[in-house]
Amino acid sequence: MNNDPMHVFLPYLPLVIVAIFLFRRTRQPRVIRPGQLWISPAILVVAIGFYVYGAMQQGPQLHPLDWLVILGTTVVGAALGAVRAHSVRLKRHPGTGAIEATLSAWGLIIILAWIGSRMLLKQSGWVGASEPFGIYTDASMSLALGVVMAQAIVLSRRCQAVEAEYNQSSDGLPEARSEPGG
Repeated sequence: MNNDPMHVFLPYLPLVIVAIFLFRRTRQPRVIRPGQLWISPAILVVAIGFYVYGAMQQGPQLHPLDWLVILGTTVVGAALGAVRAHSVRLKRHPGTGAIEATLSAWGLIIILAWIGSRMLLKQSGWVGASEPFGIYTDASMSLALGVVMAQAIVLSRRCQAVEAEYNQSSDGLPEARSEPGG
C-alpha cells in the first residue's frame, strides 16, 4: 500500500490542469469561424467510425439495454452540447467584424462536471472502464458525439443570428441623424 499523499491526488491532476486552462480561456475571447464549425464533428465522426469498426470486430455483443444506454448518453450529450453552446457569449469585434466567442462560467462548470464525473465513474469500478471496448467506452463516445454535434449546430445557428443582426444594423443607414437647422 502506498502511503504517499500525492499518490491519492495524482489521478485528479489532469482535472486541475484542464480547469486552469479552461479558466484562462473564459477570460479572453477567441475568434470563431462559423464556416469551420463542421470540422470538429467531422473528425469525431471519422474517429468514432474507426472505433465502431474495431468494436464490431473485437468488442462484446451489445444487448438491447446497452443500446438504450448508448442512445440515452447521446441524448444527454446533445442536451449538454446545446446548453454549453448557449452559454458561450458571442459578439462582433468592432474593428474586424469577426465573431468572438467567450466561454461563460456555466460553460466551464459543465465541462469540469463532465470530466469529473467521468473520472469518478472510471475510478469507481462500476463499469469496465479499463476495457478498450464495452458499454462504458461506447457510452462515452456517444456522449462526446452528442455534445460536439449539438454544440456545432447551435453555435452555427447563433453565429448566423449574430451575422444577420450585424448586417441588419450596418445596412447603410446613418447611425444618427442630425436635426434640421441644428
